[in-house]
Amino acid sequence: MQQTVETVMALKAHADELIAVDAGATVMEAVNALAQHSIGAVLIRNEDGLIDGIFTERDLLLRVVHAGFDPRTTPVSMVMSRDVRFVSPGTSVEAALALMQLNRFRHLLVMDGPRVLGLVSMGDMTNYLIRHGEGRFEAAVRARLQRAEPPAGER
Repeated sequence: MQQTVETVMALKAHADELIAVDAGATVMEAVNALAQHSIGAVLIRNEDGLIDGIFTERDLLLRVVHAGFDPRTTPVSMVMSRDVRFVSPGTSVEAALALMQLNRFRHLLVMDGPRVLGLVSMGDMTNYLIRHGEGRFEAAVRARLQRAEPPAGER
C-alpha cells in the first residue's frame, strides 16, 4: 500500500477542520486561534474567502516578537508567510516530506484542484510514519547513518 498524504489526513484527528483567520485580523487574534486549537499554524483568508497565506509559530517568533511588533495592533497579513506550498492528496508521504525538508517548511496545504482539503504538518507526517510505517523509513534512516559513520577501526 502506498503511503500518501491522503492516508495521513484520514488518520489525523480533526483533519476536516480547517482553522483560518481573516487577513484583517490582528496577530493576537491569530495567536488566540493557535492556542485555542493547540496547533502550530493557521491559514489566512482574504476577503474573497481564498487562502492568502499561513501564519505559523515561526512567523510569530521571527516576524513579530523579534521584529518588535505589537501583536495587539499588527495585522496578521503584514507578518504571514505568503509562499504557501501545497500537495495533492495522492502525493506520497516521502515526496511531501522531501518538499518540506528542502524548503524548510513545517506545514503543507493539501489541495484537490481548487479545493482546500486541509493542512498537514511535519509532526503529522512523522507521527503517521512512526505509527503506520511499513519499516522503509526506519530502514532508510539506519542505512544512511551506516554510510555516514566510518568503520569502527577508522574512528
